[in-house]
Amino acid sequence: MTKSLHNWDDSSVFAYQQSIRQKIIGYDLIYDMMVNILHSFPTKHKILVVGAGGGQELLTLGESLPSAHFTAVDTSHVMLELAAKQINILPYVLNIEWVEKDLLTLNVKDLFDVATCHLVLHFMKDVDQKKAMLQKIAESLKVNGVLFISSINADLNSSALKHQLLYWRSSMLHNGISENHWQRFEQSFSITTHPIRFESLIVLLQEVGFTTIIPYFKTHMIDALVAIKGEDFI
Repeated sequence: MTKSLHNWDDSSVFAYQQSIRQKIIGYDLIYDMMVNILHSFPTKHKILVVGAGGGQELLTLGESLPSAHFTAVDTSHVMLELAAKQINILPYVLNIEWVEKDLLTLNVKDLFDVATCHLVLHFMKDVDQKKAMLQKIAESLKVNGVLFISSINADLNSSALKHQLLYWRSSMLHNGISENHWQRFEQSFSITTHPIRFESLIVLLQEVGFTTIIPYFKTHMIDALVAIKGEDFI
């Protein structure tokens, strides 16, 4: 799974932790609020991290749940290296299984209590690919397992799109993103960035078995949700 316009096997990805915070206003809140919500769930020992490259999920969850077992999945070796470097600041060693492969090829023997999939879905090109990934996540979770997911969501045919992009551009430039960087990001839509409508995301989650879906954070065109797998979809 990838998380940007860059080649994630290039050494430049090590600037990711700074630039992502310049692009996404309130970036850390996506993860901090996730942990806060997760504490309301009784079981959170086995955690699947989809698109684990970068390491923010592992760092935030690891600080709060140091005894959990993590399975960190990403297709990029360099991004997994960045994740490993990120969590080195912790004063203890996390129990992490590093998996450098596509999620769809993952052999899940023991189902997970929790899954996270942050800033990944919009890089899946079409709806079928998005649904296949969400289906795999749902199948990998126990009944009543919980998914935390965030992605860029938008209607690319909407008259409101130009205003949404204008406001996001203003925030990025204010936070130090260059005009050239912004233009590359804007031009990525429909090329490497493939958002769907927020309502369509809800439908996909329902179709693969999530019966309780609650938004918990929004910043510009990015939504974060918590979704619980229902018992009727065993």
